[in-house]
Amino acid sequence: MVDPVFHKTEAGLDEIRTRTRKLDSRLRALLLVINGERRQSDLLAQVSGMGVGADAFDALREMGLIETEATAEPTAAPTSAPLVETAPAAGEPPPPPPASPVSAEAGQYQRIYHFYTDVIGAHLGLRGYLMQMKVEKAGTVDELLALREPIHQALRKARGDMQAAEIMDSLDDCLQGSESTPPG
Repeated sequence: MVDPVFHKTEAGLDEIRTRTRKLDSRLRALLLVINGERRQSDLLAQVSGMGVGADAFDALREMGLIETEATAEPTAAPTSAPLVETAPAAGEPPPPPPASPVSAEAGQYQRIYHFYTDVIGAHLGLRGYLMQMKVEKAGTVDELLALREPIHQALRKARGDMQAAEIMDSLDDCLQGSESTPPG
């Protein structure tokens, strides 16, 4: 049996932020927990208490909110980068290299985002629904780092001080070597 890994499309990310489609609460809960790393069976187990079935994945896919890696479109080349390199005319300086589309901050954002979504899914389950919504709405590294303490408090409540401290230590290890340091 195939057990795909789904991820949100740009439309799915936009739906989390804007709620323009007014999804039913079960579909929205499923959309929130889809993170591009967990298999369909794991996600179903997480939201099964809400009565979400495999057909919910089909509904979200038909709306263009999620897709599997196999159906994902390839990343388009940056429009500012030339498709064919051309040599500069004699006596002209070479053109500057195109700006890198992936910055260090983008990489840090992705690391923190995935860390939070994994922790919320594994340790908070449906109790982490509101926290996951906050993670989805965070658009910058600073906004994600501002969620550090609320996530820590939720973990303390759900898992106890010791396990919460271990998880937050893992986050700090994840952040080692980056320019920003987590608050508190």
